[in-house]
Amino acid sequence: MGRANKSTWVYAYLPQGISGGATSTLILLFAYALGGNLVNVGIIAAATSIASVPAFMLWGGLSDRFELRKPFLLIGFVGSGVALVAMAASRTMSEFYIANLLAGCLGAASGPAGTVLLMETSDRKDWPGRLAFVSRITAAGWTLGLAFAASWLAVNGGFMGGPLSSMRALFLVGAGMSFFAGLIVLIAAPMTSRHLDRTSVTVADSNLRVERGRYLPLRVMNFVGPQDVGHLRMPKSFRVFLACVFLWFAGFTAFYSFFPIFLTQVYGLGSSQIFAIYIASQVASIAVYPRVADWVSARGSGTMQVYGSLGRSVLFGSFFILGLTGIHDLARLGLVVGLHAGVGVCWAVINVAGSTLASRLAPKARRARAFGAFNAVQGFGSILGPLAGGFAAGFLGYGWAFATSVGLVVAGSAVLWAARIRDA
Repeated sequence: MGRANKSTWVYAYLPQGISGGATSTLILLFAYALGGNLVNVGIIAAATSIASVPAFMLWGGLSDRFELRKPFLLIGFVGSGVALVAMAASRTMSEFYIANLLAGCLGAASGPAGTVLLMETSDRKDWPGRLAFVSRITAAGWTLGLAFAASWLAVNGGFMGGPLSSMRALFLVGAGMSFFAGLIVLIAAPMTSRHLDRTSVTVADSNLRVERGRYLPLRVMNFVGPQDVGHLRMPKSFRVFLACVFLWFAGFTAFYSFFPIFLTQVYGLGSSQIFAIYIASQVASIAVYPRVADWVSARGSGTMQVYGSLGRSVLFGSFFILGLTGIHDLARLGLVVGLHAGVGVCWAVINVAGSTLASRLAPKARRARAFGAFNAVQGFGSILGPLAGGFAAGFLGYGWAFATSVGLVVAGSAVLWAARIRDA
């Protein structure tokens, strides 16, 4: 393969990002439109995470065993498209649940394979730049996908047989984008590459990452199993940090398991308006990213991690309080957009501060495995969170659902602060 093919395949992340942006929030809205209650929606929100956590280990292990990356990257991208087609065809909640399990299982294949292939086909000095580039085009694609979905649902929501049919068609558009990403990989990605010993790689991925509301990251370098997390022989400070990460991501995903339905039921917003609210968060996150590193350097990664998490907890609770007020629809929509933009700013802080803190707390000799544990714990939290949020909302009401989400985030911040982990 020539040098051009070794680099151009990364552009596959643009259509894959568009697919994710157009369909990630759509999954919960479709589950609700299909007749699901809040408990069903919470289970659907957790389905991808439930499947993807063990699938990452399976696909990553197979990729290492056969020393191949391209086939697994294809499985991830094309498999995501197949799962989206299955979602579009779903007629019952059981079928839709299986489709989301399929998305988690197949989509997970691209995480380890894509990151390792990127590094194996470039010089070590180029890794940070290439990771940053993939981050930027993925974020751009995600934003374009959100904008396209908002426009699509606004224009077609009343046509094409009604809102449900319009959502089915949008799933098919997302599937087409994933298939196109797979085609780019098929044509441009090299089949073979030099061997990379990942135990020697200690690059913390603090580049821009979109928040997906479920555990299916596009980049994974090192992975560990559940049995490994407790036996990494890490310092107490790092193990405490992992416990906090678990609580934070459980709280974040608990919130997003019911948030779109809350906006529909309590605020009376349509699907296109909800996508517009998500765009505000994404754009705000991208806008502040260039400055976040300076904030973290000036105040410390541990301190900024707590600030970002507590800021989110306040903003999460604000959505519930705003729903109790008598503010008119247009003004309330503007406030919701502004609040969710703030949530995006906090995400940028959390992403950079968390990756930086993980890097500094982990011993250098075991840093690669530590990053795998950091990634895995996020996945475990993303299983508990949607289940807790969905069940709280479904059986106890939105007040308890918000309390559950905020409580988990505050608990993680309190543990980190009590452990006096300000920085390292």
